[in-house]
Amino acid sequence: MSRNIRIKKWASLDTQGRFIVIAGSIVAIVIIFIIAGYLFGGKNHNYLGSIVRIKNTFSFVFLKQPPEFYYLDIEKNGKDYRLKKGDTFDVSYRDEFVVKDISTDVLWGRSIFVDIEGVGGPDDFGVMLRGIDLVDKAIKSSGKNVNAEAVDVGNVAVKYHDTIIASIPMRVIITPQDWLRYAENSENRISQIEYLKRAITMNKRDIGVRKSLAALYVRAGMTKKAITQYNEILTLHPNDIAALTELLKCYIHVKEHDKAVRTGIKLIKLKPHDAAAYANIAYAYGNSGALDKAISNYKQSLKLNPDDYLVRFKLGEAYENGKDFKNAIEQYRLVLTKTREVENIKLALAGAYLKAGHYDDSIKLYREVIAKQPQNASAYANLGLVYGKKGLAKEEIENYKKSISLNPKDPVVHFNLAGAYEKNNLHQEAFQEYQKVLKINPGDMEALIRVADIELKNKRYSEAIKNYEKVVTSSPRKASIYANLGFAYGELKKYKQSSENYEKSIKHGIKDPQVRYNLAYTYDKLGKKKEAMREYEKLASSRPTMEALDSLADLYMKEKRYDSAIKIYKKMTVLNPKRASVYSSLGYVYGLKNNIEKEIEYYRISLKYDAEDDHVYLSLAAAYEKKGMYEDALKAYRVAYELNPDSSTAAKKIPALKVKLLQRKYQDS
Repeated sequence: MSRNIRIKKWASLDTQGRFIVIAGSIVAIVIIFIIAGYLFGGKNHNYLGSIVRIKNTFSFVFLKQPPEFYYLDIEKNGKDYRLKKGDTFDVSYRDEFVVKDISTDVLWGRSIFVDIEGVGGPDDFGVMLRGIDLVDKAIKSSGKNVNAEAVDVGNVAVKYHDTIIASIPMRVIITPQDWLRYAENSENRISQIEYLKRAITMNKRDIGVRKSLAALYVRAGMTKKAITQYNEILTLHPNDIAALTELLKCYIHVKEHDKAVRTGIKLIKLKPHDAAAYANIAYAYGNSGALDKAISNYKQSLKLNPDDYLVRFKLGEAYENGKDFKNAIEQYRLVLTKTREVENIKLALAGAYLKAGHYDDSIKLYREVIAKQPQNASAYANLGLVYGKKGLAKEEIENYKKSISLNPKDPVVHFNLAGAYEKNNLHQEAFQEYQKVLKINPGDMEALIRVADIELKNKRYSEAIKNYEKVVTSSPRKASIYANLGFAYGELKKYKQSSENYEKSIKHGIKDPQVRYNLAYTYDKLGKKKEAMREYEKLASSRPTMEALDSLADLYMKEKRYDSAIKIYKKMTVLNPKRASVYSSLGYVYGLKNNIEKEIEYYRISLKYDAEDDHVYLSLAAAYEKKGMYEDALKAYRVAYELNPDSSTAAKKIPALKVKLLQRKYQDS
């Protein structure tokens, strides 16, 4: 019977007939539910619930109300679950589930559909679905911002035709394994790290995940973060040998040598036959300067594994760094007989021979390396060093040039070539090479200092000053640079700047007495007599020089401190007993003090060491004359005139004294 015919029949009934049909339908439905209750409900059947369902069904069938939803039956991982309104459906990545039954007011479930949001199709009834798809959807939609273990991902929607009559919320349970899956499947290292960090947040005691994260940090160059992870692992498991092993390597990588040693010592207590651990401890000791301990641990490593030639090579390096070249050579030679990569070992052995002073052995090995590796710029550079040690300048320079032709951008070889030029007084060539060093490495302070030194030698004082001032504040050689600045400014007669730089040089600990002498001289030029005298006096008491004492005596003379000047001159006679000018100066001071006897005495001593100084003869003659010793005075004037016929003083005094002698003779008679 068609749907239209049924409507016409219903419309043709009167009110009483319609009531009879409705009542009969209700009775039929009640009977059906009662029978169903007895057949399936058992003793605990909820008759009240059945009555509610009868009412709802009646409303749906006869009053055209939407059907009511009662429950879903879902099978998850082989187990049945019944979900009602107010329930929540939880799934994890391991789960598989299927909707097996839907209970509503609709008889036989016609036009009832179920839609699992985010997966499946329009109707997921009877379709096997996977929890992993929902988990992935949740993580991808929220990204790394998922902070909870349970995340809402939508609803299980029950539909009658296109109308939703019920929604059951769904949650996915995010587990550490989900983040591990994502880390394993990702090719982006940073993403892998973030996923593993999430996994650890959810399970802080998972050692395996922490080790994976630490290893990722190491591969990403984030060694300090790896160290943090390994230390947290060791907090949980203090005797984890694998974690200790990797932590030791990490500490070595970041050059925290003390921590590396402590970690290594703990490791060998747990694993006393671990040759690699002893080698790593040795390496850490070596880098911290404890070479004896490094050597001891390398030896212990080799006792456990004598065939580890890399460790033996490192032992050779430790001996070499400790200047025990004999044992270094022995170890390198042992490695040379056992390894295939002989050229690198030969280079190390040649270097040890060089340091030990075995230059011919060193040259032989470098030549062997060059014969096999003619493009080895380093071998040529080192060969140049050996020739330099032997004093063979031509060969030294040739090998540096060859090295540079193979590797023109090596600033060290350019620097060494410049040094070789400088040793051989080829200052212009040296200057050009130092300039090349600065072009390659503008921050090379030593090269800039050498450039300034050459400019200073060539009296290009302004250029030298500019370059010295570029490096003086950051150079460890402040004292000598300030001294050179003081000299350069002094040569330009800029005495104020000169004195300031000399002062800084002394402040920074320079011991060269010439610097203090130059400072005193500069003070004198500035008119700072007291300061100049103070500096000269310091030199006189500590490291006296003839020049400093002479300058000090001169200052005393200007101040008319004759006794102080005499002391200084006498000190000079001790330093240089045969210096005639010192004795003549003493004679002059005694003359100013009117001590004629001493004046004559010291002039005569002066002439003993320099008998051709006409000025001293003139001074001696004048002293004799003051003493009334005219005959001796005449003799002295005559010698002065013989030595210097242009001496007007002698020319005048000789006839004058002759007259005096005649007068005296006349008076005596």
